[in-house]
Amino acid sequence: MGMKTAPPQVAPNLALSLRIQSLTGLSLAALALLAGSVAAYSSLAGSLSVYLPGLLFTLVAARRMGGDTAAFLRTVALAEFVKLALTGVLCAVVFIYVKPLAAGFFFIGMIGVLIASWVGLALAFRGT
Repeated sequence: MGMKTAPPQVAPNLALSLRIQSLTGLSLAALALLAGSVAAYSSLAGSLSVYLPGLLFTLVAARRMGGDTAAFLRTVALAEFVKLALTGVLCAVVFIYVKPLAAGFFFIGMIGVLIASWVGLALAFRGT
């Protein structure tokens, strides 16, 4: 029983969502640069703490789309758990090892990319 890939129309939609998230993270870091380099890399670290686990989730889930529904749901549930755990680990690593850190800008980066993921998915899948 081989792994099915995502239907052809899904891949561009997911790519659009990921592109919106990455552009949001980079834009927030560029804007934070106005407050200084610590603010900029703090914002980028927050953005990456959300983006990288989300990217991993997307890659894993997209590979199971279009196949057996039960297998897809198991995969998505496990991938979501791993995504949340990895997000927590990345946040802890940043707060432990990145000094100095502007915590406010870190959370702005995180929240900005998280909101961008919702907006990106809404835009990518509108009308489908």
